[in-house]
Amino acid sequence: MWEWILGAVLGFVSELLRSLYRDQVTSKALREAGRLEQENSQLKEQARARDEAQSIKDRINAETDLGAVIDGL
Repeated sequence: MWEWILGAVLGFVSELLRSLYRDQVTSKALREAGRLEQENSQLKEQARARDEAQSIKDRINAETDLGAVIDGL
């Protein structure tokens, strides 16, 4: 009888510990996913800003080239 009770208690404790471990791992994974999502959005913003700066630079270069052509005429 004692063996059965002890087995049930040990089974309950092991399932409780396994559940707590799974919760901790899940929580850590969610935090990591949130961090990666934030980092991804920052990188996208940097890429957008870089593309916009390149576009402005290209327009300035085109205007400068057009000015040189007009001056050459």
